[in-house]
Amino acid sequence: MKAKDFEVLVEQLGELSTVQRDALLAALQSKGSTDEVIALIETRFAAAPCCGHCKSERIGTWGHASGSRRYKCKACKRTFNALTGTPLAQLHLRGKWLAYAQAIVDRVSLRVAAERCDIDLTTAFRWRHRFLEAAQEEKPGSVTGIVEADETFILKSAKGSRKLVGRKPRKRGGKAKKPGLSTEEHDCILMVRDRHGQTTDAILPDLEGRTFKAALEPVVAKDALLVSDGRAAYGQFADGAGLLHISLNASAGERTYGSYHIQNVNAYQSRFKGWMRPFNGVASAHLPSYLGWHRMKDREGQSLTPQRCLAAAMAATLHH
Repeated sequence: MKAKDFEVLVEQLGELSTVQRDALLAALQSKGSTDEVIALIETRFAAAPCCGHCKSERIGTWGHASGSRRYKCKACKRTFNALTGTPLAQLHLRGKWLAYAQAIVDRVSLRVAAERCDIDLTTAFRWRHRFLEAAQEEKPGSVTGIVEADETFILKSAKGSRKLVGRKPRKRGGKAKKPGLSTEEHDCILMVRDRHGQTTDAILPDLEGRTFKAALEPVVAKDALLVSDGRAAYGQFADGAGLLHISLNASAGERTYGSYHIQNVNAYQSRFKGWMRPFNGVASAHLPSYLGWHRMKDREGQSLTPQRCLAAAMAATLHH
């Protein structure tokens, strides 16, 4: 692992002491991927040790198991390891995790990932969504300045479902039965991006004004200038929030208003759809994972390494 990559990784892991940094660097220079993964796990935990069950910081060591240190909580009296309460808890074959994280970075298919790591296809599927669980929730707390917002639509998919409710099966891809775009046959994804590159998104159950408000209100800064298409819901939200708002009627050929436009968010939408194309359709139930995956790739760029991908997955806490 290069020194520059290590320094970036340490920043992601949080505040570490000099001893912890030295220990992690020494471990990452070892030849075994299993040793490297265990080093990442233990050092990530050492940055903020707490019980994986009740989050108490009153803990003590409790031996080792499978190469990892175990702990016992003095509050709830339960034992745990550094992965308890994270998406990677109880996953086996740690020696293959870094190779799988590389497959995430490379955006390869499940079949290719399974072949690379010599694991079963169903294991590759399960690992993908465990590794990406943290990415689903990794969104900016706010978007500021000039904020562009627009929706994009993807045909709903029940891929993998044992039962279809309300329609007959269709061929891969397929077309909507009704003309136009609606949440009846499409997943509507609201994408919001500011001029600093901060991007968030939300899958909307409908196109009502209150739904847009619920998605936009927590993240759009109070002093932002909102630029959107002509959908009335944006204007309703902006009026209620006291925001400056510029509405562009694209159907009438209105693409810009002076220097204001929604071309940044539209370009992001285009990149997302192009990035999704090789997957040949994604189940609607798993769409949040892929949105998070793309945000991570867009945010990290060339800095996204298997180690950073793995560290991000370990940093998340499971939602119970």
